[in-house]
Amino acid sequence: MLPSSSSPHRSGRGGFTLAEALLAATVLAIVSATATLPFAAGIQQTNSAAEMDQAVALGQAMMEEVLSRPFTAPDGFTSGATRDTFEALDDFNGFAETSGDLRDFQNVEITDETVSGFWRTVSVTPVTFANQAAYDTGNLVRVEVRVFRDNALLVRLARIATREQ
Repeated sequence: MLPSSSSPHRSGRGGFTLAEALLAATVLAIVSATATLPFAAGIQQTNSAAEMDQAVALGQAMMEEVLSRPFTAPDGFTSGATRDTFEALDDFNGFAETSGDLRDFQNVEITDETVSGFWRTVSVTPVTFANQAAYDTGNLVRVEVRVFRDNALLVRLARIATREQ
């Protein structure tokens, strides 16, 4: 004989209890969070790589601008001079741009939003060696360009330049 609907062994419910629904929602939330973490990490890595690419491009552009000038013995940053009046490589020593005021090699402001927060500094220092002959000094300089984003150093590029013979 089949049990009747009034039998204590059969409940007449057709859905979930509140506890079951809460448990299912919790499990779904945990699975969703776990599944989205790799995507968030991937986006963060992509943004970081793009930021580094931009920093390298800005550093290389500045390095090329500095090295395009004629060589002279480093005598420091020329007081009162501006970038568009720099005549020699050593005039860039101590040069620094401020965030939001990046300029290209023609001294035209770079207005691209992707450079927001970036700034650069340049140092030009003489290179000498132990036991170097006195007549042979002043022929080498080390040019260093540093690129920052906000206050974080992202890129440091260095090159050795030599006096034209």
